[in-house]
Amino acid sequence: MCIFTKLLFNVASATSAVVRIKISLFLILMIVANVAFADNESLQKFFEDFNASKDKQEHVKTQCDEQILKTKASLKNVTLQERTYRIKVAQIECEYQSLSGVFSSTQGILAALHYAYNEYDKLLNKYYKLYQTEIKKQKNKDLREELLPPGLNINEKVDILLDEQKAWLKLRDSYEAYIMAQHTHVYDINGGGTIYKIDASLARLAFVKKRVDELFYRYLMITRDNGIEFHDMFYCDCGNNGN
Repeated sequence: MCIFTKLLFNVASATSAVVRIKISLFLILMIVANVAFADNESLQKFFEDFNASKDKQEHVKTQCDEQILKTKASLKNVTLQERTYRIKVAQIECEYQSLSGVFSSTQGILAALHYAYNEYDKLLNKYYKLYQTEIKKQKNKDLREELLPPGLNINEKVDILLDEQKAWLKLRDSYEAYIMAQHTHVYDINGGGTIYKIDASLARLAFVKKRVDELFYRYLMITRDNGIEFHDMFYCDCGNNGN
């Protein structure tokens, strides 16, 4: 092969390599963009429902970007699981607070609370599945028998978790019915007041947040091959178990 032919071959190879790199970078950027879009889809829908201006959208996003950076900086000596969880919680809390501030009417605050409730519900489903997966992984190991009721087979652990989750869902529905009945009663006694709708929504949100905390810290404990604690849903200091 002559020198000129070799030169052309090398140039063509280099060009091909550059093209491949550019395509790869483009695909990576597309993936990242799609992930970011998926993460912000619910927030974007909120903005669309309220016909939010670009300025308001940027205000919320900027505030929460800054809060997430602060949260990340504060999480130096924690596990990857806990870091991921705390960052997501910080994001939800910031979005709720920011949306409530920007859309400060009763309708806006209630919508922000509903948004936060749905985001925590997604987080609940995520950690329920992760916790369930860890139980399945460990069901054939020599786990502590004292964590089980007498006579219970280790292979029944997953079924028991499902039964507990079903019981929690019933409790949630009953509690929310109670909250609405209480709201009606307080509203009637006090002669009205839109603030009580917000109070009721806050109570619903707090109840779901407690369950998310409980499932996450159970998941964290079982990944460390530790036992789990019993928690009262009406007083769950679950976070202390993650230390």
